[in-house]
Amino acid sequence: MRLFASVLFALSLAAPAAAAQTGSQPSLVLTIFAGAATGHTLWSIPRQPYCVLGQTCTATDPHDTLRLSRDVGSTLVAGAGATYFRSPHLGFTFEVFYMGIPLDDGCTGLFYNADVENRNEQLCNFIASSALSSSAIAFFGGFVVRAAPTRAISPYVRAGAGLLSYSTGTVDMSGIFQLSNGAVQSRAVIVDDKPKKSALTVQVAAGFTARLSPGYQFRFELRDVLSPLEHVTGPANDLGQVSKATRVHHRVALTLGLDIILEKKRGRRY
Repeated sequence: MRLFASVLFALSLAAPAAAAQTGSQPSLVLTIFAGAATGHTLWSIPRQPYCVLGQTCTATDPHDTLRLSRDVGSTLVAGAGATYFRSPHLGFTFEVFYMGIPLDDGCTGLFYNADVENRNEQLCNFIASSALSSSAIAFFGGFVVRAAPTRAISPYVRAGAGLLSYSTGTVDMSGIFQLSNGAVQSRAVIVDDKPKKSALTVQVAAGFTARLSPGYQFRFELRDVLSPLEHVTGPANDLGQVSKATRVHHRVALTLGLDIILEKKRGRRY
């Protein structure tokens, strides 16, 4: 971040002096943007006992042993926002954007009991080879501070708080297997009856705008969205029930945007 801030400072100094003399200050800006966000590890269960089908699933019945994991992959980000500057340097911003939450599941069989149809092994292989798709819609409000409102290039920093609304939970896990007669059946490994669908969150960002024309600006931004997501805290029981908790994860995103200047104030001449 120190190197990034140094680059932004150098860019602001590199703007022509003439721009400072004749430039205007955008005061109301509409932004559309898109980019990519990083992924991260979500949760894992090193040893998950899993009852062999056909048994009564009591503690004394045969159980296979699986290793389960779930990660969040890198994804796309896209959205729009508006910023209003009440003074040359301080403004208020609101934005809404979409952020994908691709779930990359892992399953490894540590031990399998005898089963002529290999049902749990099939199920585990299905989990390991499949990818689930989830997403979040984010609503943020906050403030922005810009360094050089009349320059052609202006670094800025901003921060805000808001709400993340999730399309699905991040705990539930299931798979399918095929019987010898060709029938396909599904079976849950972890059941989540009350998935987390929303969470309060904060966001910090830094970037710069570059003037393209009197009515448009290019925007480059690096942001960190703190995403609270549910994770498991231990193995599931034979009913698929599991203890869970919420952990905050960093989703770092690099975005490029286009600013449409709806209103501006005339800059001072020197």
